Amino acid sequence: MFNHRSKKSSFRQLAQGRRFSRSGRRGAAAVECALVLPIAVLMFLGVAELGQGLTASTTLTAAVREAGRLACMDFKDFVPAGMTPNQKIEQDVKRLLMASGVPQNAISVQIVHAEGNSLGQPFDLDHPSNYQKLFRLEVTVPYNQISSYPLRMLADRDITSSIVMRRGRVASMSD
Repeated sequence: MFNHRSKKSSFRQLAQGRRFSRSGRRGAAAVECALVLPIAVLMFLGVAELGQGLTASTTLTAAVREAGRLACMDFKDFVPAGMTPNQKIEQDVKRLLMASGVPQNAISVQIVHAEGNSLGQPFDLDHPSNYQKLFRLEVTVPYNQISSYPLRMLADRDITSSIVMRRGRVASMSD
């Protein structure tokens, strides 16, 4: 016949005779935690930084898209006196990005020709000869201005978004 009591006592004797006791297991857990926790924290911070960079990139893209749409419209009604359309577009982009937490002095806005011999040259939205011409609106923000953690490998990087649009509107078939 099998005696349960003798089996329990043999396990107890075995556990007491082992080299590691419960306090030793707790020490092993502390060492494992000390090894794993820094790696887990670094991974968490990296994911948070990646998320912040993607959020900034998405915000930048939305600002460029809205500014491009505005630059294509007939803007006579919403450009204040004493301001050019280019200045208005730049001001609106900067205000939108500032509302998202980007410092104004870090934002670079360029409106340049996107075709022909003038490729890359400044594009005057108000000039009549530029009507129906393609232009590129490009906004750049240094990565270190939107970063929570100053990472050396990304310190000299920029987040840039651009769009190519046509100035003016094309008459539709029904006009």
